[in-house]
Amino acid sequence: MATCFFLRAKFVLDKARRWMWKGRGTPSRNHKHHWLVEQKLLHFVDGFHQYVMDRVFHNSWLELCEGMSAAGSLDEVIEVHEAYLSSIQRQCFVVLDKLWALIVSRIKNILELALDFYTIQQTLSSGGAALAIKARCEMEVDRNERKFDDCIAFLLIVLSFKLNVGQFPHLADLVARINYNYFYMSDSGNLLTVPGDDATVLKLGRPSQ
Repeated sequence: MATCFFLRAKFVLDKARRWMWKGRGTPSRNHKHHWLVEQKLLHFVDGFHQYVMDRVFHNSWLELCEGMSAAGSLDEVIEVHEAYLSSIQRQCFVVLDKLWALIVSRIKNILELALDFYTIQQTLSSGGAALAIKARCEMEVDRNERKFDDCIAFLLIVLSFKLNVGQFPHLADLVARINYNYFYMSDSGNLLTVPGDDATVLKLGRPSQ
């Protein structure tokens, strides 16, 4: 997945935050909620972008350099380079696999939610939005947060299961970045979702040891 999509999402979230910080957004009682949703989106975008740049690109590049230094023929050079590309694609979920495709779809959904949030804040910052439009924007923020929580829950369940059965150890870094300080899922495997002010705890099915 190209990093430009993450950079674009980060850019629009930063811009939306500047509008909110300068007080040009809505001064309603829901303003705090907007900050929370923006930070949720930004944390995911930053975390996944860092995973791609640090865990995937950087480590794969070091492995490529080491392999190229040890290569003794053109065939070995080609083999090392193909392994490098394959490693990047696998760690970024760019493979022909139905489950990986579902993961990518959730990631894309979150990036689209970032763009939607930007559009909402752009509307609210205009200052001339009618009350009906502002009310619809509030509903959209609530809907986007629910969709975001659903996507995060799916990603953590799937990625954690893959780790538990001993597959794809590189995913541990991604899970740690998404679930920093166990914000969404506890160390014991309890998935925490917080729709509004009510906390709900869901127990993940973990394979027996």
